[in-house]
Parts: sequence; C-alpha cells; structure tokens
Amino acid sequence: MKGFLSSLLITFWTASLLFGQVEPDLNNVKKSNNKVSLGGKPYYIHIVRKGESLTKISKAYQVPIDTLKKDNLHLNDSLKINQYLKIRITENPPIAQPEFIFHTVVKGDTPYNLAIKYQVKIDEIYANNPDAKLGIKIGDVLKIPVIKMATTPRALKDTSIVSQEVEATDNEFIYHKVEKSETIFRLTQLYHIKEKQLVKLNPELKNRGLKEGELIRIPKSPATESHQNQEIVSNTTNIPRDVERDHYGLYKDSLVIAPCPDPGIDKLSVYKVAFFLPLYLNVNDTLGKFVDIITKDNNGNEILETVPRTGRIDDKIYSKSKIFLEFYQGILISLLDLKKMGINLEVKIIDTRNDSTYLAEIMKREHLEDFDLFIGPVLSENLTVVGDFAWEHRINIVSPLSLKSGFIDHNPFAFQVAPPFDIQMQHASDFLNAIDTKNYIVIHDGNNLEQEYISEFKKQLYAQMNSTNLDQIKYNEVFYYDAQDSVLKEVFTPGIKNIVIVPSGDQAFVTDVMGKLNGYSYEYDITVFGQPRWLRFDNIELENFHNTNTHVFSNSFIDYSKPEVIDFVEQYRHYYKGEPDKYSFQAYDITKFFCLALNRYGRDFRKCQHSLNIPLLQTNFHFVPVSDQGGYQNTAIYMLEFTKDFKLVNVASFPN
Repeated sequence: MKGFLSSLLITFWTASLLFGQVEPDLNNVKKSNNKVSLGGKPYYIHIVRKGESLTKISKAYQVPIDTLKKDNLHLNDSLKINQYLKIRITENPPIAQPEFIFHTVVKGDTPYNLAIKYQVKIDEIYANNPDAKLGIKIGDVLKIPVIKMATTPRALKDTSIVSQEVEATDNEFIYHKVEKSETIFRLTQLYHIKEKQLVKLNPELKNRGLKEGELIRIPKSPATESHQNQEIVSNTTNIPRDVERDHYGLYKDSLVIAPCPDPGIDKLSVYKVAFFLPLYLNVNDTLGKFVDIITKDNNGNEILETVPRTGRIDDKIYSKSKIFLEFYQGILISLLDLKKMGINLEVKIIDTRNDSTYLAEIMKREHLEDFDLFIGPVLSENLTVVGDFAWEHRINIVSPLSLKSGFIDHNPFAFQVAPPFDIQMQHASDFLNAIDTKNYIVIHDGNNLEQEYISEFKKQLYAQMNSTNLDQIKYNEVFYYDAQDSVLKEVFTPGIKNIVIVPSGDQAFVTDVMGKLNGYSYEYDITVFGQPRWLRFDNIELENFHNTNTHVFSNSFIDYSKPEVIDFVEQYRHYYKGEPDKYSFQAYDITKFFCLALNRYGRDFRKCQHSLNIPLLQTNFHFVPVSDQGGYQNTAIYMLEFTKDFKLVNVASFPN
C-alpha cells in the first residue's frame, strides 16, 4: 500500500509538471503554482532548476531550511536538477517594519478608512493623534502605528473556502454562507442588490440580523453570478474585526475604501421609528379642565372639592413639558417634509414622563424589538433604560439633548448629538491659539466648574507653547471679587489683542464683568470668549457683547436668510400660530438627518453616515466613534461672534 501511494504521488507530480512549473531563472527561484494536500496539510510541489540552492529556495518560500529537510527526509545540502521538493504552505513571517509611519491626509480620508487601510484599531490612531478624534483635515500628518501581521491571503489558508462560500444554486438565486460579523448592508454592497430584495427572499431577516453559518438566498443576476465565480473572501483579508464593523462601502484588494454611493430615496421600504419625550400627557390632558371650589359636606363643614370646569376651558401647558412639546412640534414638521419626499415611516411617540420605572414598563408593553431607530429619551435618567434595550436588540438610538457621554461608551448603536464639554473646549482652544500675539486674561469668581474650564484651557494653551512663541504669550488669572478696578486694568496691554476668557454661566456675574469690559473696550483691543449659556440670557445689555467682540461656541446657529429656514418658520407659524424656538429647529434637524440616513442605507446606516450631505436648519453633524466598542459622538460646533455692527455671525465651524 505504501508503494502504491508513492507511485500515485509521483504520477501526480509528473502531471503537475506539465501545467504548473514556471520557466527556470538561473539567478532567482520562481515559486511553483502547484499545490497538493498531504495528510490534510497544504504543500507546494517545487521542481529544482539549474542554479537553485536550499538557501535560495528557503528565501523564496520563506520557509526555514530545517523545515525543508524535515518535510523531505531524503534531502541533503546538495540538490539535483529536476528533484521534487515538498514545501509547506504557511503564513509569511512578518517583515521588519518601523514602529510608525506618517500619513498625510488627502481628500476623502477618515479615521475609519485609515484604520482599515493600515490594519490598526481606531483607538490606536486616536491614541497617537489625539486631535484626530475631533476630525482630520487635508494636509494633517498622522502618526500611524505599524503592526506586524501575516500577509498570506485567507484563500490560501483554506483552498476550499470559495466552494464553501456558495453552497448551492437554482434557477432563481444563489446561496451565501454568513460569516462572523457580516451584516445585511455588507451583503447588499457585495452583491449590488437592495436590502428589500434580500429580505424578500429571506423573510426571517425582517425582524433580526444575520446569524453566523446560515445560508442566505441571493437573487441571481449577471452581477451576482459574476461575483459567485470570484474569491469573495479576498476582500476582507486581514481586516481587524473591530474595524470591519465600521467599514464604508466595499473593501478593495488595496484596502482603499470607496465612498458610500448615494442610492437615492427608497420609496418602497417602511422603517419603524420611535420617539421618546417627557410630554407628561397624564398632567397636560387634565390641566385646566377642572377647578377647585370650596363647598360644604353633609355636616356643614367646609371642604375643598375638584369639579369639572364649565364654560370655556383655557389652554394650559404643564411647565416641565413646554420645551419638549416644542421639540415634538419640530418632529412633526420634519416628518411631514419626509413624507413629501416619498419616505415611508411607521412612527410611535412614547411619553416617558420623567419616571424610569414607568418607562421600563412601557418598554415591555410596547413590543419595540423590531424597530429600526429610537430618537430619545431626552433626559439622561431615562437613557439607560432605553439604551440597554436598544443595545440588546441592535437598534440605533440617538441622544438628542443630554451632554452625558457615558451612554455611548459601550453601545455601538448609539449616537450623541450634543458635543461634550471636553470637545467644545478643544475646539475653542484651537480657535484661540490661531490668533497671533496674545495676552490671555481669565476672569472668574472661583466656582469649581469654572476651575475645570480654566484647567482644561491652560492644558490646551501650554500644549501650543514652544521656544518660538513663548515670549509672545502672556497669561493672567483674575479672581474678580478680589480685584480692585486698578488691579484689573493692569493686566490689559495696549497695542495688542487682549483675549478675555470669562468661564462663568452666572448671569449676574457676567452682567457685572461685561459692563466693566465694555468700558475698557474704548481704550484696549478686547475680544471676549464666553459660554454657550450666554446666548440664553434674558435682560442683558447686548451692546456690551458687541463692543467687546464677544465670541461664544455653540452646537447650533440659525441663519434666517436660508430658504429652508424661511420655509420651516412659515410652516411652524401656519400650524402652531407662533414662533419656533431652538428646540423645534433641533428636533427638525435630528429627525430629518437620521430618518434620511435610515432610508438611504438601511438599518446599518452607521457605516455610511459620513457620506450624508443633508442640508439642515441649525445643526452640524460630524460623528466619530468614541472607541472600537462604543457609539458615535458629534464633534461639530460653531464659533459665533457678536460683531461691532450689531450682528451675530458664524465665524468658524469645527471640524473644518
């Protein structure tokens, strides 16, 4: 039997010689294309040519000489021409590489596609380039860690992988075997089909995602049949799984990511969206309908009794629900505009009140497991309840108002719209540090929150200092209530720009300080930087803001000359007989952005939200992942200026 196997092997090798061996080269070893499986292990069959040696063959195949001798027991240092060698197929050893490479950002680059291109984790890019978390721009130079990894294509590790990928066919469709971490979106891009086509052939996908190992029907077409004959798996060779979750478009052999194409409006699919708002309907439904009166009981004692109001019932709104009703009104106008565009949505509005126990019961009762998108809750106390449910059922969830970012730390389906304090501070510091020849003056009242702001600002400022600009920067802190007028005035310098930072959100304190600075503005070149809360102050002298070129950063700015803003205001006046506030504008933007994303790219729109270019009313969106396992944080803010000609203008947008 042993002799028979040897004869069979020699016969196979001889046949292979006619088809697979390449022409000899006296100077270089040409690798064989012949592969066999012996004992369940893959081998190359190499025929020795003139000029070849063990050393050259070892280098060509990157297999140690000792391994060659172990696999070929007859082998010695003296090779013979036309001698057969078994050479095991192994992953190539890592090539010596530098610790880092430096990448210059070009148009179309994002942290995500760079992570995939260089096969590193997104967190590693952020760790070596902290500013990249706020966005990158053309010309930036990024420090990319170089990882050591095998370069053998996955198709060579298992020569049967392609035949396993397509398990069966019939006249109407082919089968695709689902791999770990594959998504519906990836299959639609891989086979150039619509999500609704995929769900039609696989109805079970309507209420869940893909499961590893299951067979999915793919509608047969020239595109899918052509793809069936290709090595599909080569597209994902060596892609880290934690990055693959966020790939954009198709993987190419070069690992360059194609932008997500715009498929246009899908007018056939219906997506389910739920909004969570504290409308307090239990209070508002009865408010104003009853009146308390004093009456007497049967014994003649006076008692307080609540009775239905007769005659006209005045409209009353529970004070805690007012801004959320305005938010709700913005949602309704946005949904109306989406309907005009041909977008079909099944919408549910859920009153969360401000009661997490009540909300937990609602989540059990409403059967929301098959929804595609949650917007809200708006109160951080309720986010945990709905966020956990969304994570469990892989539902995209948006936090529209809360500044607490812990909600997105470990939920890859979560989005936070409001940029947190540290990101706002980073952008503000970048703007301040771009101004030449500066005298920084910080005026505070000793509040702990202000100290946090000051500490963060100083950290950013000192990071910008070096031997060339150190003598150009002056920095003073003034505890306002301890400072006499003469002491405060001493920190200002004539002839240069004096940048005054007032980190307070207290209206009384700000009013006092700004009155003083307004007087100084006739003598010194002053630019004040304040807080977003200043935009909401009532009864404050705006002249003081304009005379001191006051700047504030904000995540919203409304240009009332924009046609889409004019249209929204007219609709709001028509339906609600009043003027919209910032919450109505914000609700419109959030609803429009995320519902359009859902319609265009399906439930996995997270992978393509960067490609959306949707005109909004007051908000910019630039979402970046907070970590490999976390969700997405909006990092976009505006820098607004009160100009001396009494206008409020947007002077910078970040990331730019």
